[in-house]
Amino acid sequence: MTTETEIGRLYENNVREWARKSRNDVRLVPADLSVRRISPVCGSAVTLDIRHNQEVITELGYQARACTLGMASTAVVVVVAPGCSFSAVHEIGEKLGRLLAGEDVRFPEEWRALEMFIAARSFKARHGSILLPFQVLEDAAEQLKRRL
Repeated sequence: MTTETEIGRLYENNVREWARKSRNDVRLVPADLSVRRISPVCGSAVTLDIRHNQEVITELGYQARACTLGMASTAVVVVVAPGCSFSAVHEIGEKLGRLLAGEDVRFPEEWRALEMFIAARSFKARHGSILLPFQVLEDAAEQLKRRL
């Protein structure tokens, strides 16, 4: 059974602050690519508008319709991913998945905000929403590979 203390830790101030950053949609028009994904578990949806230079993400726009955790994760990705390669972001997404599964992982300094999701480990139904923006970028990378 989930306690109020566990729920309080899950939605601590840092998570809510990050979530606020993605409340208002910021779309890129035109974008090189727009990719949307919906979590089958909770129905959260994230669309990322992507500008890129080959393998490097140069700019992201977004529309997020997700829980507070999904909104926070989307905000971190939108802030930190520009300037990173798709493969580097994929690696960070894998680390985040391992963190949620209970492993102790260390993120590079610029991605340290993701450590706020340690409290979500026991809320498996929320993992899909937290991982959603990373999955969107994986889908985008796959689409780009098919185009080349």
